[in-house]
Amino acid sequence: MSGCAVRGPEMPAEPMTASVELDGSPALSLLHKAEAARHQGETAAAERYLERALNIAPDSSWLYKTLADLRLFEGDARGAEGFALKALRLAPDYPQYRAELWEMVATARERQGDKAGADDARERAAKALEPRTQPV
Repeated sequence: MSGCAVRGPEMPAEPMTASVELDGSPALSLLHKAEAARHQGETAAAERYLERALNIAPDSSWLYKTLADLRLFEGDARGAEGFALKALRLAPDYPQYRAELWEMVATARERQGDKAGADDARERAAKALEPRTQPV
């Protein structure tokens, strides 16, 4: 019967963070500069830092997520949705992180007046958090 046993997938040892994804990359320093610029209200500078970081780490889901968040902050819901979807395509398998990205997509769609699209994204966020089983 051991071939029929089922268990959940191995969960990552730590939550998804910029440090996890960008460990050792100079893009992490640029991300920190972007965050500091944004906190000082310098969103254009923050965007430039993020664009430079993406030149170094073009497959960074976290950088696209940060750009999506910046676009939401600036009121550009369409741009935010695009960056959040790009982050999802590149996202590693961290259920909480993927759910957060789907929530960001939902917010962006809601701000564009797309209630059905927002509802779909929220369903996907909930599904990302559902426990999965795999044969052992």
